[in-house]
Amino acid sequence: MDQINYDELLKYSVKLVEDNLKTVFSKLREEASSVSPLTYDIIEIASDYTLRGGKRLRAFLALVGYWSREWGSGDLATITNVMSGIELLQSYLLIHDDVMDRDELRRGGPTVHAWFRDKCLKEMKGDCVHYGDSQAITVGDYLEATAVEYISRANLPGETLRRLLETYSRGLRMVAYGQYLDVLLSNKPLGNVSERDVLLVHTLKTASYTIELPLHLGVIASGKYSEKILRELTSYAIPAGIAFQLRDDIIGLYGDPRQTGKPVGSDVRGKKKTLLVVKAYELGDHEVRRRLSEIYDVLRTNEVTQEHVKFVQEIVRETGSLEYNEELIKKHVENALKALEESKEISAQAVNILKWLLEKLAYREK
Repeated sequence: MDQINYDELLKYSVKLVEDNLKTVFSKLREEASSVSPLTYDIIEIASDYTLRGGKRLRAFLALVGYWSREWGSGDLATITNVMSGIELLQSYLLIHDDVMDRDELRRGGPTVHAWFRDKCLKEMKGDCVHYGDSQAITVGDYLEATAVEYISRANLPGETLRRLLETYSRGLRMVAYGQYLDVLLSNKPLGNVSERDVLLVHTLKTASYTIELPLHLGVIASGKYSEKILRELTSYAIPAGIAFQLRDDIIGLYGDPRQTGKPVGSDVRGKKKTLLVVKAYELGDHEVRRRLSEIYDVLRTNEVTQEHVKFVQEIVRETGSLEYNEELIKKHVENALKALEESKEISAQAVNILKWLLEKLAYREK
């Protein structure tokens, strides 16, 4: 297995997890129908939202982690359940994130709260916005409970399973800390938010969850883990995850909605203090700071127009903030590569795949 086609392996991983997720939702439909036909909407939107697309990056990283000590070894059913669990967790977090960010679009379709709101407007009376938010929270909780079930289905010895669930739970807490800080920073004056604040959020919310957690879950599920390989994977995951998020913020500001599945400028409307904006404020003159403060600190979300988004796009370029962010991505990519090159425990195949993946994460267009 020395000659690995990485794109084919990624496609294989996606098919593996999506086939299993379809089975998961089929079983959930049976369970829901036994409770009440009124619960059917939970499964319909949860299934559609989860299966309508996505990179399946976390599932792929869990598979790479599973094989990170001994490539191609182990029971595929064990890691497939873990892969499914982390994708269900991802849906849970995104559904709640959409509510907090008031986003209407995800992966080219309606967000869960928007779907329930619109269904309420057609079929019911009352406060349909609140109804949509409430049911989206419920669907998110439902998916997280299912994620725990499938993570725990891994056929592992008691102590290994305990470590797996402990790692999962801690990873979810790290995301919660990151999300808490992200929402907090969104409500602080722009001038009071530092680069350090933003990078801490990226570390907690993206790097530790998107890269480190699936790699750790995978290698623990293999039963061939050690503290040393966990540290080595972390040394790669944190800079790789920060580079990934910095790129994500650039795509969020400049990306094509037809490719990203999200409206351009949604981070601006959500008052998200990305490093692009924080650095533009720091580097800009008095007028730039005044205009940015007006957008991020004064205007309501529904008052932010496309012209405001265009101004932010232009000023991020003009102040040199975009260039600064690109250089920072390059720095974190170099740190992640160095961690892989110095690794003693990670298999050569896994090292090469993580290098390939790093390039895709840090320099992608969608």
